[in-house]
Amino acid sequence: MILIINGPLGIGKTSVAWALNERLQPSVMLDGDYIGAVAPFEIYDAERVTYLYKTLAHLVGYHQREGGYRNFVLNYVFETAESLAELVALLQPLDAEVRVFRLTCAVEEMERRISLRGRTGSEGEVAWELARCRELATIQDTAAQRGFLGIVVESTTLDVEQTADAILQTIARQQG
Repeated sequence: MILIINGPLGIGKTSVAWALNERLQPSVMLDGDYIGAVAPFEIYDAERVTYLYKTLAHLVGYHQREGGYRNFVLNYVFETAESLAELVALLQPLDAEVRVFRLTCAVEEMERRISLRGRTGSEGEVAWELARCRELATIQDTAAQRGFLGIVVESTTLDVEQTADAILQTIARQQG
């Protein structure tokens, strides 16, 4: 199974992905932000995004062939249904069971989570993250009205472990 965790900056995608990785052992967690960290970085560079998606698919295939892994958790910010569909299309030949979840929560809670992360950046970097989380939440909410960005998991009142459990419970209900 391949799980994709989507959501705006600061919502807890990476933490939830790690929690899912622990529950789905043996499994591999692939963080799109880290795997796709290139310099220079431009947010809206379609070639870089396609390169990242091909890299993620390559890594999934490698871990399947060489390590025997069957469970994967990928996390990244998808701003459009088309962008998400591009990655899913690359992953489906590797595993027909690709499931996508989109974390949502109140903007005030995302801002609180960003503040609690304790990053040692400048005030400007933190201010940028706070502004970007609000922007991405709006972008994703709008895009989700036009296409699929994942099964929504509302996490405002959930901690990381509860959010991971909610995702696994949804999967269990679907498998029914």
